[in-house]
Amino acid sequence: MNIKPDPALLIAIVYNLKRSTLLDIFQNDDEAEFDSLQTVEAISSAIKSLGHDVLILEANKDLPKFLIAQKIDLVFNIAEGYKGPNREAHVPALLELLSIPFTGSDSKALTITLDKGLAKKVVSEAGVATPRGWLFRDPGQDIPQKFDFPFIVKPVAEGSSKGISSSSVVHEAHSLQKAVEAILERYNQPALVEQFVGGREFTVGVLEDGNLEVLPPMEIIYLNNEECPIYSYNYKLEWHDFLRYETKPLLTSALKNKLENYARKAFRALGCRDVARFDFRMDTRGNLYFLECNALPGLAPNWSDLCLISNAAGISHEALIQKILSPALKRLRGIS
Repeated sequence: MNIKPDPALLIAIVYNLKRSTLLDIFQNDDEAEFDSLQTVEAISSAIKSLGHDVLILEANKDLPKFLIAQKIDLVFNIAEGYKGPNREAHVPALLELLSIPFTGSDSKALTITLDKGLAKKVVSEAGVATPRGWLFRDPGQDIPQKFDFPFIVKPVAEGSSKGISSSSVVHEAHSLQKAVEAILERYNQPALVEQFVGGREFTVGVLEDGNLEVLPPMEIIYLNNEECPIYSYNYKLEWHDFLRYETKPLLTSALKNKLENYARKAFRALGCRDVARFDFRMDTRGNLYFLECNALPGLAPNWSDLCLISNAAGISHEALIQKILSPALKRLRGIS
């Protein structure tokens, strides 16, 4: 149940603005994770419908002085951050320092979940299977001989499929080296090399308001007959040409239960809060593997994966925003 405290609160939406044109986005993925004004306005409308006042603040170098100057009761945080492997944690850490309550995961969880290699270790220890993987800080590194191609190569600390393209799946050593070199040069961070999992792909949303609510899984279905299809950056931009989002996939009860169980375990193990989305892939033998967690999932109406999932579950965009806000309001009021 949503809580509407009185009097009305001043709630700030803190975000990073996407300024790139569509053509720019295809050529440069620097702002791939940032939000449009339309998304911010949709979130603002949902918060205002509860009777609260809304302040919109961009997460730039001026943010600290605005947070200090304004009497903000709570922050709805969708800020992705600008630089570094801990960038998603910058705004939450600042809010924690200023004792301003906020929605979503805390700075520790956001640091862990953005680092795909670290997140894999954490969920693996919790009993969730992950593909075998290695961090490459040097393109000359070797894969242990007992593991066979193909592998997938991706930046270890990026979201929104940044750095992932058709050339990310490699079938021999020279291609592996080139893919690692490209990641090291473009993103200035280690490359994560994983055993490629080639079967069905799912994404699962989780909401937390006292109890965990696992939303129905959504399947990513590739339209073209590709040998090794992947959810690449360009595919996300032009999804209608390459993908179909199946919000009511055919699942056995065993697979549905395993997806839900893995999502719950990963949510708790990673220390997520309020909302998160988890990506999984199943191999040809039916083994299910965790790929990554997005603890700061996109909220663009009718476009972001979590919004498609919630819509299919009968949760409007306004209701989704209110569900994410509800546990933060409880924390503000000291309700456990």
